[in-house]
Amino acid sequence: MQAATAVSPDAPAWHSRPVEWTGPGEDRFLPGERISPGLLACERLAGTERTERWLAWSEPLWCRVVVKLPREEDMEDLAAVRELAREARALRHLSHPAIPRLLEDAHGDPVPHLVLEHAGGRTLDQLLAAQGPVPPGDVVRFGMRLAACLRHLHGRGLTHLGLEPAGIAVRDRQAFLLDLGRVRPAGGTPLQDRPRGVYQAPEQCLRGRPNPRMDLFSLGAVLYELATGQPAFRAEEVEPGCDPPRLLPAPVRARALRSRLPVEVDVVIHSLLELDPRRRPQSAHEALRMLAAARPPGEAPAWPSFAEELLDTG
Repeated sequence: MQAATAVSPDAPAWHSRPVEWTGPGEDRFLPGERISPGLLACERLAGTERTERWLAWSEPLWCRVVVKLPREEDMEDLAAVRELAREARALRHLSHPAIPRLLEDAHGDPVPHLVLEHAGGRTLDQLLAAQGPVPPGDVVRFGMRLAACLRHLHGRGLTHLGLEPAGIAVRDRQAFLLDLGRVRPAGGTPLQDRPRGVYQAPEQCLRGRPNPRMDLFSLGAVLYELATGQPAFRAEEVEPGCDPPRLLPAPVRARALRSRLPVEVDVVIHSLLELDPRRRPQSAHEALRMLAAARPPGEAPAWPSFAEELLDTG
């Protein structure tokens, strides 16, 4: 299931990432109620500050879909509608197996919404809350899939700017990006949204211009959490009273928290987490190549052997 829920008080102590913002509206739709013509609610999935996702049944398509719409209290908020419009524009320019397809753009309807392909699976924050750190091979596998997806997105001149465990689903050991509501053109106008800081690069927290290396930092933060079961940066480590917030110094080495993590994987994670963007991999392609080289022994390659040459020369 794709929902992202708050971590239970009984969740393992090692997993203390910030709980997703939920707010009001948990019972906005009962099962079988109409969200919009032709769309019947099944259950609430994850959400952001302005929007929420619902698993729904589409009468025209006769299948499960995901409906993204403004939160009930934000239905008149133009910022929420702009987020939907921005995501729809981005999805029309993207085509990657890790990105659910846009099935309908209805952000201009009386109930503004998007209809998206249902990826299924569990979100990474659910996975971490349920079972803790994932095996090193899966850290690399998820990382390669996400890096390949970012490579495609960056190749279209876009930056994601919102990579985090609650917005990534896993099904059949493959990762899927669920939320593109923060996407911006690379090099565009300086960021105005108030940053959350926990998964975002320092220069993103300082509201710099969108840059693909911001996404690489976020990828490193996600992989660190997958490898260790702990977030690389905690909410209390974002300097209080600072607007915008600033990340404090680099986290403890992932391998110090999980000794079984191969050195090569640890090195890739921390190269992505460099606070100075000039010291990070300079592209998602480079990050993909580094992750491929860090595959643990016995981990099957994710592509044909002849593709290795393309990776090295691309």
